[in-house]
Amino acid sequence: MECKALVTNIQRFSLHDGPGIRTTVFLKGCSLHCPWCANPENLFPYPEEYVKDGRKGIYGEYLSCDEIYQEIIKDRIFYDQPDESSELGVQRGGITFSGGEPLLQFDVLEPLLQRLKNENIHICVETSLFVPEDKLSTALKYVDLFYVDIKILDESRCKNVLGGNLKQYMSNLDSLFSSVRSVVFRVPIIGGFTDDEENLANLCELVSKYRPVKIELIKEHNLGKNKYISLGKEPLELNSVSDEDMEHIKEKILEITGFAAEICKI
Repeated sequence: MECKALVTNIQRFSLHDGPGIRTTVFLKGCSLHCPWCANPENLFPYPEEYVKDGRKGIYGEYLSCDEIYQEIIKDRIFYDQPDESSELGVQRGGITFSGGEPLLQFDVLEPLLQRLKNENIHICVETSLFVPEDKLSTALKYVDLFYVDIKILDESRCKNVLGGNLKQYMSNLDSLFSSVRSVVFRVPIIGGFTDDEENLANLCELVSKYRPVKIELIKEHNLGKNKYISLGKEPLELNSVSDEDMEHIKEKILEITGFAAEICKI
């Protein structure tokens, strides 16, 4: 019997999930439990019932590789168009896998990944990188561009707040950069969690060591609020991060590492 991946959404004409015009496949299930998560429907690796506007629905549908392919190939014309304005150099559009933690399902998706690779379709992934080594190894065979989150870089806080193994994360970073893949660091700036000076210093040390092609700073937001409510959960009230705070962090990164980070508008 064919294995299927658990998908919550296939979003066409995505403009913020990699270079060019892309189709983003959101996969359900995550290795972390970040308190500020904007996609709570993707945290658990099983379908979940939700209620919106008095109507019930299900987050998560099991789809075969062929079913996913038939949906994402509808926009093939966009994947072949070069994006010469990209800060990453001339890039085409393509497919982005997001989540949740998409690498957790890459073994199931390998036939699809191979098919996309054979058809020269650009593949991007948005990952926390808190995954077993074999999951990353599968991704390295197919993925052209990695968007890697940098969250909490203190081992104890990483475990207690996120449920993450920082040593595993750092080992995966070493493997990723040794593979000479294109990597963009994405840094969520969350008041009371990732915005303190110690975490910023650790971030700068990481950037100086690995030298990614780009750094994106993402300000905390409440875009996931209605999803929490639909699941019968209370969304976390985050400490506000001001625009001035964001500029301070951006300037500090530039001063210490020489990298001009970008503040992303979500």
